[in-house]
Amino acid sequence: MMEKLMKNVIYSSIQNFFQNENDFFKYTSQTGMTEWNLTHHLCNELSKYIFWLNNELDVTKLNYNRKRPDIIFHKRLSNRFNLLVVEAKKDHNAKYSDIEKIENHWMSGTLSYRFGAYINIWDIHEFEAILIVKEFNGFKEIKISEDNSEHISLHILEEQFKQHIRNVLHEVDKDSKHEFLEKPLEEKLDHEILKVFSLENRNIR
Repeated sequence: MMEKLMKNVIYSSIQNFFQNENDFFKYTSQTGMTEWNLTHHLCNELSKYIFWLNNELDVTKLNYNRKRPDIIFHKRLSNRFNLLVVEAKKDHNAKYSDIEKIENHWMSGTLSYRFGAYINIWDIHEFEAILIVKEFNGFKEIKISEDNSEHISLHILEEQFKQHIRNVLHEVDKDSKHEFLEKPLEEKLDHEILKVFSLENRNIR
């Protein structure tokens, strides 16, 4: 299911960040790392998994008093594929106001992102991450950790499988007649995405 996949994608992206940017928190006294820089590296890692959508950093939402989500994965010029919005922090003592922002601003109203993530990284292998899932009567918050998540190897995402998903996305977008994606089309896209990420079912035509 997509909820489990998104949890594993976020966990895998954080772990890959630790591996690829293992000296991120080591710098001279003349340099200060900002949350924007952390967000940039996180987006790079997430985009390796969420390859079928556009990604943006720190965009301004004019209808939301010019508030700016840190990272979004969507399809430009459409709200049909608003998949993931991320708020990132690098402060161990950061509060949970970002979770409220995700739920009340980005996962509600005209944007209605399907998933949200709060990611706080304050040192190498020191992090807190929460996946937010939109449900019929509200939101569910799932803490992401080594105990409940699996690392997804990027080696399984061969280019032929990536192109297959891009083709399905184009078909679904063409078939949709509404601002938001109809449930049967969403389920069709989900099915093909999950198939690509499954090691047991790789016979894609």
